[in-house]
Formats: sequence, C-alpha cells, structure tokens
Amino acid sequence: MNKPRFTETQGRYLAFLHAYTSVHGHAPSEAEMQKHFQVSAPSVHRMVVPREQRGLIAREPGVARSIRVLVSTAELPPLKGIESGARGRSPSGSADDPQDRVAVVEQTGREVVKAMLARAIDLDIDDADSLPLIAAAAGAIEKMLRAAGTAPRGARLVRERVLDAAENEYLRLCRDQGEEADPEEDAARFRELLEPKGGRG
Repeated sequence: MNKPRFTETQGRYLAFLHAYTSVHGHAPSEAEMQKHFQVSAPSVHRMVVPREQRGLIAREPGVARSIRVLVSTAELPPLKGIESGARGRSPSGSADDPQDRVAVVEQTGREVVKAMLARAIDLDIDDADSLPLIAAAAGAIEKMLRAAGTAPRGARLVRERVLDAAENEYLRLCRDQGEEADPEEDAARFRELLEPKGGRG
C-alpha cells in the first residue's frame, strides 16, 4: 500500500483551504486558519510552510491569501468542523459553516452526475441527449451556490470540478464498455456534446 502524501491533520488543513477558496474566491489568512482550528499562529505556520515545500500547496511570494491547494479533491478528506466542539459547533461538523456547505454540494454534485451517466447507459440514452443534461445539472449547482452567497469564482470552480468528475466517469464507462476509441477522442466528444451550439454563452 502506498504511503499517504499527508497526515490526517494535514489533510484537514488542505480540505479547509480548498473549501474556503471555493466559497470566497481566495485563500484564508493564517489568522483565519488559526481561528478555525483553534491553534496558535506558529502551529498554522508550521503546517503551511512544509506543505509548500512538499508541493501540496503553492503561494505567490509577497501576495496575501494566494495559497492554492495542488492536491486533487479526490485525495482530500471530507471537511469537518472543529472536533473539540468549540465555538458552539458539534463534533461532527456544522451545517451552518459556508465551507462545509460548499464541500457537501460539490460532493453531491459529483455523485449525481456519475449516477446520471450510469443511468443513461442503462436506459441506452444517446450521449447527445444525456450529456447536455449533465451540463445543466452542473450549471444548476453553480447557480444554487451563488444564490447561497458563494463568490462567483468559487461557484464556477465547483461547477468545473463537477464536470471534471463527470468527464472522468464518462471515460471510465467508455473503457468498461470495451469501446476502442482513443481516450482523447472520447474526452473531446464529451466536451463537444456537453454544451452544444457554442456552450453557455
């Protein structure tokens, strides 16, 4: 078994960075991470710097709130609230936390589009008919997040990640069906049929 790229605690920090950025369109400050995890400023600093050295995150020198998570969302653990239950949160997380909500919506969106693709195959629905529905579902997720107060850039990023998950599932299903088409051709077909007639506009 391969050794994990990061510890459980490090994964929680990465998940928080990812979710916060999805909501606000920029990374949290170290002070906000300190407040969220109820730790000291040196503890946050010690968590951030080594992760950058290991290529798990990237920062622009001299630019505040520029941390970017370089780990795929599939590797990140579910985002949970403060485990101590501090600041009135339950140990299992807070449904009122915007970052938690975005993470839940994104994961739900991923599972929905995967189920839609599988069902389309079961019902023998042509890709030209099913893939625009996938695009519509991802678009509805983006609109819902924006209506709930998520920054436009963050909502757009969630939409794109949901579509990326749909594309990966589409390619997997093509392989499982024994189709001999080139994966690059399948990916191009997916994107072409996803939003026909010039896309969203």
